[in-house]
Amino acid sequence: MQEERRREEGQEIMNTKILKENNEKIVINLTNTNFETANSIRRSCINNVPTMAIEDVHILANNSALYDEILAHRLGMIPLTTDLKTYNKLEDCKCKSAGCARCTAEFVLEAKGPATVYSKDLVPTDPSIKPVFDEMPVVKLFENQEVRLTAKACLNNGTYHTKHSPCNAYYQFYPNIKVLKSKKALDDICPRKVFKNGAVDKDNLLNCNLCNACTDAFPDSVTVEPEENNILLTIESWGQLAPKTIYNTAITNLISDLDEFKKLLK
Repeated sequence: MQEERRREEGQEIMNTKILKENNEKIVINLTNTNFETANSIRRSCINNVPTMAIEDVHILANNSALYDEILAHRLGMIPLTTDLKTYNKLEDCKCKSAGCARCTAEFVLEAKGPATVYSKDLVPTDPSIKPVFDEMPVVKLFENQEVRLTAKACLNNGTYHTKHSPCNAYYQFYPNIKVLKSKKALDDICPRKVFKNGAVDKDNLLNCNLCNACTDAFPDSVTVEPEENNILLTIESWGQLAPKTIYNTAITNLISDLDEFKKLLK
């Protein structure tokens, strides 16, 4: 419906193509767009995609070297796997922010020294919400030291607190490289190994970050120009969500925000 509406209004439709994708990173080619739009998507990925993070910590016992508030802060910064289909944000939940199984996940941590407490020692009540990385150290306990606590995690976004941010996202213009005179020395001068045997290596083309090391060394042999309206967007997930899920959710939320803004202008 939105694409049909834009076509009727004579607007160009942004095209997307996934160039690289794995569990940690995705590279998307955006065409028929501009850097303002790409930057809006980038910011939406970082700040407008909700994830689970520990918000409240009830310390039952703690005689470790860390103050209670420092211990709670460390727990809050541990990335947690997130289920966007099951959990709601507190303000959107039917429990009216009271905290229930639809908006809050609980953890228990009990440890005695001598030992190093790791993120894997957080025991969740919901197995789908757990630390992304098991070996993140939380606190070191010596003889006769212990930590006992309960914690609650909730869904929110990076605008509220950076601990809820799901990723790092950045973009650059697609590189347009033309070799005018083949030079073997291009292979060594390029720090990103874009050239092979004096020509552009198509497998490494996306490594080019437009640093112009090649054009500075051989201005008569090669040109490098950014392609307007052709942008590479890279999303690197912290592990709470898959990179593609982050992108799709960011787009959905960005469109929703723009529609709301449009209504307010009327």
